[in-house]
Amino acid sequence: MQTPVALDEVIANEELSRRRPRHRMQDALELALAQLAGELATSPRGVLQKLTDMALELCASHSAGVSLLEEEGSRSFFRWHAVSGKWAPLLWTTLPREFSPCGTVLDRGAAQLMIDPERHFTPLAQVPPKVHEALLVPFEVAGELAGTVWVISHDAQRRFDSEDRRVLASLARFAAQAYERLSSLSSEDVVQLARLAAERPQPQLQRAVVQKRILVVDDNADAAGALGALLRAMGHEVFVEHDGRSALAGLPQSRPDIALLDITMPDMSGYELARHLRGRCGPGVRIVAVTGFSLEEDRARALASGFDQHLVKPVAPAFLRSLLG
Repeated sequence: MQTPVALDEVIANEELSRRRPRHRMQDALELALAQLAGELATSPRGVLQKLTDMALELCASHSAGVSLLEEEGSRSFFRWHAVSGKWAPLLWTTLPREFSPCGTVLDRGAAQLMIDPERHFTPLAQVPPKVHEALLVPFEVAGELAGTVWVISHDAQRRFDSEDRRVLASLARFAAQAYERLSSLSSEDVVQLARLAAERPQPQLQRAVVQKRILVVDDNADAAGALGALLRAMGHEVFVEHDGRSALAGLPQSRPDIALLDITMPDMSGYELARHLRGRCGPGVRIVAVTGFSLEEDRARALASGFDQHLVKPVAPAFLRSLLG
């Protein structure tokens, strides 16, 4: 196993000022911010992904993303809530705070340029393609550092400079506003925004009210009903069942994009149901455990049973909105 080098050996912030910057991107940046403002008004659930798409283009990077700090019991970790470019398939990846470059960015409260960061953050060596450079900028929500916007170069030909830092800082300020807006949206807000979007005369800005087909399975009728009502208010088509056999029997009608499953249920556990769903629906359905079981071995068992994610109750509405993007 590779021995990590000291953190300061991978940080190269002085290079940002030393390198000759590319042409100033002000016009393109202002256009991008205007488009993001329109996205926030018409489709707030997709704004972070749109932001990373623009970061990828403006900084001519190979991957880009938004990572948010989350806590679960005594664990702190960063989850990739939006990803573009070569790392796009890694959406929802998590890294422990202590093993993530984002942790250093929040600790130092400033943009950081890292060269070959896997020399210190050794888990990155397991995430292909290789990172040559990473430029990360933090952002605050309600006065607290909450996440980072980042761009990655996967080969030595693309090197970031002070203009990339300036562009990314502007996008990070917008990410803070967007995430604060998303976190404060009520179900009624989401419905109203979807209605306004549908009524806009510009075809390119219209959005479908129904975003996803979601299957909720929980033997607790009150919990299932409440979750179903919230998801419907967000604009999704929801199918609620209270046991595994009913959920499987209803698959021809539900045809879910996402399945949110309780673990402890009569007759058929969530683990068994997840295996059946994976077998019948294939890789196209995202299967998420929503459970009170929070130990690391519970998470490992869920992933081994076919779940894509393991969430511990109660799940924050803001995270649900981001998850269902």
